[in-house]
Amino acid sequence: MPPSADPPGAQVPPHGPRRWLGLLVVVALVSGGVVYAVEDRQQDARSRPAATVTPPAPPNQGTKPPSKTAAAVAARRLAVDTILLRRAKAVRTVNEKMFLQDVDPANAKLRQQQKTLFANLVELDFTEIGYSQAEERFDAAAVREHGASTYLVRVLMRYQIPKVDETPVTTELGYSFVSRAGRWIIADDNDLDKDLGPGAHHEVWDLGRIEVQRGPRVLVIVEKGDTRTGRAIVAEAEEALTQVAAYWPRKWSGSALIAALDDTEIRDARFADEDVESAASAGSTFSSLPGQETADGTVAGAYIVVNPKERDRVDEILLSHELTHVATADLGGYEPLWLAEGAAEYVSWRGIEEISGEGEVVKWEQEVVDDALPGLYALPSDLGFYQNNADVYGVSWLAVRFLVKRFGLTLVEALYEDLAMHGTDQANRDRILLSRTGYTEATLWLALKDYEPQR
Repeated sequence: MPPSADPPGAQVPPHGPRRWLGLLVVVALVSGGVVYAVEDRQQDARSRPAATVTPPAPPNQGTKPPSKTAAAVAARRLAVDTILLRRAKAVRTVNEKMFLQDVDPANAKLRQQQKTLFANLVELDFTEIGYSQAEERFDAAAVREHGASTYLVRVLMRYQIPKVDETPVTTELGYSFVSRAGRWIIADDNDLDKDLGPGAHHEVWDLGRIEVQRGPRVLVIVEKGDTRTGRAIVAEAEEALTQVAAYWPRKWSGSALIAALDDTEIRDARFADEDVESAASAGSTFSSLPGQETADGTVAGAYIVVNPKERDRVDEILLSHELTHVATADLGGYEPLWLAEGAAEYVSWRGIEEISGEGEVVKWEQEVVDDALPGLYALPSDLGFYQNNADVYGVSWLAVRFLVKRFGLTLVEALYEDLAMHGTDQANRDRILLSRTGYTEATLWLALKDYEPQR
C-alpha cells in the first residue's frame, strides 16, 4: 500500500528470527513489515545438543529391569509417536477415517474441527508433512479438565507446500493426550496455545474451511466459496510479481502464499483492532524454528496475510510491497528496518509511477522532504519503528531512493543482501554501509537532511 497522508492505524507485526521468544511486541503501519528489530541478538547461538540414548546392558551384567514408571513413559511416547505418524500418513493417503482414528470419540466439537482441519490439509496437497514430539509441557487446568493421565506435548509440524516452500518448513502446535481403557487418544489441540510461539496453531489451515486458488507463482487461500476474491487476488499478485521482477534486481523465482480469510488473527498477523488500517502483513516461515537448533532459527521464506477489511481492495501496488518482503525473506533478516521497508516502498512506488506517471512520485518525494524529515532526528531505528507517529515509511523510501539515485539499483540490492546476511549489530551495519557507499547510517541521515529533489 502506498504511504498515506493521513495518520495510519497500527497492527502487531509478524515475529521474525529476532522476535520469536518473549521479545517486545511492536505495531506495524501501512502495509505491515516482514523484517524485525534487533534486540539482544545472539549471533553465534549454539545448537542444542542431540539427546544420547544408552541401551540397557544385557541381564547377565547385573542390570536391573526398567522400573514400571520408566516403562510406562516409554510406552506412552511410543503410542503418541504412532498417533502422529498415523495422522501424517492419513493426510498423504487422503484417509479421513485414519486421521480421526485417534481423536476422542466423545468430543463431538473436536472431531468436527479435526474433520475441517483434515479437509484443509488435503486441499493444500503437501509434498511433505510430518509430526514429531518436541517436549512435554504441563498445564494444571488441562489436567483438571481431562484427568490425571493427561499428557501435554509440544508438537512440531514439518511440511512443504508445492510451488510455495522451497524447502520443508516447521510450525508448532500442542496436543493433549489422555489414556482411556489402555489406549492413548487426542483429547484437545489448543490447551498449549498460549505457551507456544506467536502464530502457533493459527496457520491458515487451522481457522475454518478454506479454498485454494492457484496461479503459476502464487497460491491464494480464501474462505470456502469465496472463489471470486481468490481469483481476483491471484490476478493482482501475478501483476505484482512482474513489478518485483522489474524493479528489484535480485533473481528471485520463488512463489508466494497469500491468505485472505475472515479471521483477524492469522499466523502472527493481528488485525483485531477496529482502527487498524494496515492492509497486509508478511510473516516468516522457518525451516528450523527459533530455539529448535539455534536461538534465531533459520528463515525459509514468508507468507502474506491480508487484513479481512481490505480483501476487496487488494491490488498489485499493495502486493508488490509485500512480495518484495517475500523475495528477500530468506536472506537472513539482519537488514535495518528503514532499508527493508524502504526497499518494499521503492518497488511499490515504481509501480505507481508506471501507472500514474512520474508526477505522483515527485509530489510524494517533496512531501516527505518538507513534512516527514523535520519530524525525525535520525534514520528510523528498529526499536520503535512501528510505533513511531512520524512517517517512517516515507523517510525509509526516501533513503532508498536517494541511494538508488546516487549509486544505482544494483549496488543498493547488493547492499541489502550484505546487510541482511551480516548486519548483526550497529558496528557491522556501519561497516557494510561505509564500505559500499561511503556513508554510515549517521552520515546518510545528514545527507538526506540536505537532499533537494531534482525536478
